[in-house]
This record gives sequence, structure tokens and C-alpha cells, in this order.
Amino acid sequence: MSFISQTTALTATGIRGISQRLGSSFVVVIGVMTVVAVLISLLAMSQGARQMATANTRADRATVVSRGARGVGSSSLPRATVLKVFDAPGIKRTPEGQPYASAVAATGVDVLKKDGRRGTVFLAGITDGFRLTSPTIEVIEGRRIRPAVREIMVSESSRRIYRNMNIGDHITLRGGEWTIVGVYRDTGSINDSQILTDADVFMSAFNRNEYMQAMVVLESPASFARLKDALTSDPSIAVDVRTDAEMQQQNFGQLYTLLDFVAYFIGAIMASGAVFGALNALYASVDTRRREIATLRAIGFNNGPIMISVLAEALVLAIPAALVGTFLAWLFFNGDVANIQGLVFKLTVTPGLVLVSVFWALAIGLIGGSLPALRAARLPVATALRRT
Repeated sequence: MSFISQTTALTATGIRGISQRLGSSFVVVIGVMTVVAVLISLLAMSQGARQMATANTRADRATVVSRGARGVGSSSLPRATVLKVFDAPGIKRTPEGQPYASAVAATGVDVLKKDGRRGTVFLAGITDGFRLTSPTIEVIEGRRIRPAVREIMVSESSRRIYRNMNIGDHITLRGGEWTIVGVYRDTGSINDSQILTDADVFMSAFNRNEYMQAMVVLESPASFARLKDALTSDPSIAVDVRTDAEMQQQNFGQLYTLLDFVAYFIGAIMASGAVFGALNALYASVDTRRREIATLRAIGFNNGPIMISVLAEALVLAIPAALVGTFLAWLFFNGDVANIQGLVFKLTVTPGLVLVSVFWALAIGLIGGSLPALRAARLPVATALRRT
């Protein structure tokens, strides 16, 4: 028989025999399924954070921060600088001449979650142009905030997670009461992690004189270079200008890295356990088939097809287990809301994570099956035939 024929025959025989080794086979299946379910659940957090950061990114929008700022949190823009930004060339304007531009100042405030635990939400003071730069903010209950009044709008997510976030409720901040007057629809972006108020009221209450960032909508994506050149070459101000994508990467890149590291670190630890489980199960499989394997070798079957058949058995068990584990992660966690240090986003199981699960299953199956496959190929024929 040819190499391919031998491999096909041995692989089919090994797979048919799985039903006779259900105990050891379940060890492989459950081990791989558990590893994949945990890994994909953790990676879903990272994917959700990425989607939160990039949900509303636009090619025709730019962010201005103070020069050298590593993110919005370390940026500080004086009012005079913000006014110059609003007058810069390349910014889209309404027929009345109002620029599509807004400035934001924010701080974290302590709140209570509905389960009684303490949490943090970001109170953002916004200027009037925020409705132009962030058109996805759609009020679904109540109304928008008014200027010069301690009023707040909250997102749907904030209302679901925190106490006293319904219309008419009052939040005590800086010795005064702030009234919730509106709820806006979840946008899937960083805006869902904020509660919004008037910028001037925010500045007065929190003794701030500077904004954290200014956002502008460009006449077109090609206008970015003109805007950047005009602002960075002005000696009277010190700012950096970044696209939406650049700004989000700078703000959340470290978060992605941390979440990925945690997921793969925990996944690797669990995968090592699954590998040992696969080793034991496949060693048992080889042991129960030793007489069969020895007979096949005695009648002329080569070592290669024998090794491949054992590895194929490992993969046949591992790949379906990976798909089941991914399905369980999607069933129980996809769409769940995570809240990490005030950032609110939904866990997301993407098609790309399915490929990750299959890759890990293949790795576990191949590593776990390699030594048993080598043992099967090197099993002494005379010894195996003498044993019962």
C-alpha cells in the first residue's frame, strides 16, 4: 500500500475506535473546551475595548491636545488655545459660520453600582459644539442639558449599571446637587462611559481653567494636513493634532495590551494542563491499541502513517472541542457589559476569535499527541505482540 493509503486506513481505524475509548477521549475534549472557553471569554474583553475605542472614529475628525501629551488624561488646553483651534483653517462650519468644534474637560467621580459596590464614572463638561462633533449622541428620554445649569445627561449603560441615574434623580458633587435631565442612546463608544454636563458649569464647580482636548470635524479628510500645519506652526500655542484613529490608539493602546496579555497568560497556563491531559489520554489510546499497531507494523505498515493517525485522533477531538468552547463563550459572555475603571464596553466574540480558538486547539492537539505518536511508531513489534 502507498503512504497515503496507509495513512488513510490507519486514521479511519483510529477515529472509529474513539467510541471505544470514551473516557480518555472526554479528557481531551473537556480540557480543550475549557481552555478555549476561558481564553475566548477573556479575549472578548479586549475585542470589546477595541470596538469601544474605534466605534465612532471618523476620517474627517481630528483631536487637539497639548504638546507632548501621552493621552487625553495628561493634556491641558487653556481657553485661549481652544479659541485659536476653533478658528483654525480646514474646519467644517455651519451656514451661520459656527465651527464643527467642541472642547471637553472631564474627571472621574465616585458612584454606587446597583449591586452596592463602589464604581467610577467620568463626568465630562462639554461645550455647545459637542452636538456637532459627536452626532451619535441621540437623546431617547428627557432632553439635552442647558448651559449655566447643573444638569446632567447619562448614557443607557450608565443608567443600567449605576444607582440614581434616572431622569429627575439628583447626584451630589462638589457640595451641590446636579439633576439628571436626559438619557442618550448607547453609541458603543467612549461616550457610553461618560455622564455629560455643561463645560462652564463643570469648570466652575471643579475649579478648572483648562480643557483636556478639543475635537473638530474637518471639511474633508484631506484638510487634516492643513489644520495640523496651521496649529503646530503657531508659536503662540503648543499643541499636537491627531486623527481619530491615532488618538484612540494612544488613549487605549496600553489597555489592549494588558487585556491581551492577561488572556494569553491565563490561557497558556490552562493550555499546559490540557496538553498533559491529552498526553495521558493518547498514551492510553496507544496502549490499548499496541497489539493492533504492532500487527500493522509487522505486515508492512510504515512508522509515518502510524504517527499521523495518532495525531489525527488528537485533532479530531480538539477541533470540535474548540468550537464548542467558543460557542459557550459566545453564549454566556457575548454582549455582556464590562466596567473597568469607569470604562464601559461590551464583551465581543468576533469571527477572528473563532480562528484563534481553532489555532489553540490545533496547538494543544499536536503538542499533546506528538509524544504518544512517537511512542506508537517506536513500539517494539515483538514485545507488543507478546503482551495481551
